[in-house]
Amino acid sequence: MEDRPVKTWQSHLKSSLLVFSIGIFFNAISCIACLRNLDQYWLDFVFTGIFWMVLWKGNEWVAGWSFGGLNWQERPTGRLLVGVLGHCIYTFLAAVVLTQILSYIQNGEMRTISSFGGVLRDHLPAIFIALVISLFMTARAFLYNWREVAIQNEKLKTESMASRFASLKAQVNPHFLFNSLNVLSGLVYRDTDLSAQFIKKLSEVYRYVLDQQEQELVPVGEELEFVESIVFLQQIRFGDNLKVSIDVQKDNDKMIAPLALQMLIENAIKHNVISAQSPLDIQIKENGHYYIVSNTLQPKTVMGESLGLGLENIRKRYGFLTNRAVEVLQEQGQFIVKLPIIQVA
Repeated sequence: MEDRPVKTWQSHLKSSLLVFSIGIFFNAISCIACLRNLDQYWLDFVFTGIFWMVLWKGNEWVAGWSFGGLNWQERPTGRLLVGVLGHCIYTFLAAVVLTQILSYIQNGEMRTISSFGGVLRDHLPAIFIALVISLFMTARAFLYNWREVAIQNEKLKTESMASRFASLKAQVNPHFLFNSLNVLSGLVYRDTDLSAQFIKKLSEVYRYVLDQQEQELVPVGEELEFVESIVFLQQIRFGDNLKVSIDVQKDNDKMIAPLALQMLIENAIKHNVISAQSPLDIQIKENGHYYIVSNTLQPKTVMGESLGLGLENIRKRYGFLTNRAVEVLQEQGQFIVKLPIIQVA
């Protein structure tokens, strides 16, 4: 993220002229006698204005550097120290160059540099100015960054809440309930024990959804138990035409966004053909960094009404939870979604 806002050339011109004028003003109040001999000292006034302008605009430019990836969120102290050092180095070099240019214009030759210490002493006022400017620039960069992060976090938080609400709404959606009750009505006459188990799993699904609707993260073990209930209900509905394999350790030190796996299973069922000729195979596994959900890609030619669920919902939720993005791939006849594993600190 860039530390400073984007400016137009008109804004740069206005601020440059303002700083130029401020430099001349300070020169005037510090040397009243120079005003009485303006024809003799006009070059000093111009040079002072240019000096202020170069220092200010240059330090503004330095404030926008990334400094090798240092940022205010992860390494604020390092960003502060490196930023101040960068301002001082730039100011010192700019002051030396400008002084040499003025000397050449006035005397036709450069000033002799006897030692680094002497040059440093000659430009201590400029370095002091650099420290003042750097503090201002650093504070401004931090505030811009803090404001941007705060706005982004609020936006992501709102989107995350909306996504969780969408997941809840999907589960209490009449279509989901109708399909479940339709399966149950046919099952109750054939197998009372299985129908009782179906009712139990259905109640577990709704209980979990209601319990977890306000949570941003849940242990993967809890999520997998919920997914097993979902898979049970769907396999009663589709029989052997739906195959789901789960190869994930129920490690409660690893976290996942609630209902994310269920949403991916529901989307796979919704968007793909499921039949005896084309059974749908869904696999859930992990590779150390991601939970990987893949399914055979056999899209329906006619789609039903969308429930508003999808990958964008999951992406937004994980955008709030981690800086690692959700990965979506299509390869070798498989649709693959990778959810970052979030480790408990």
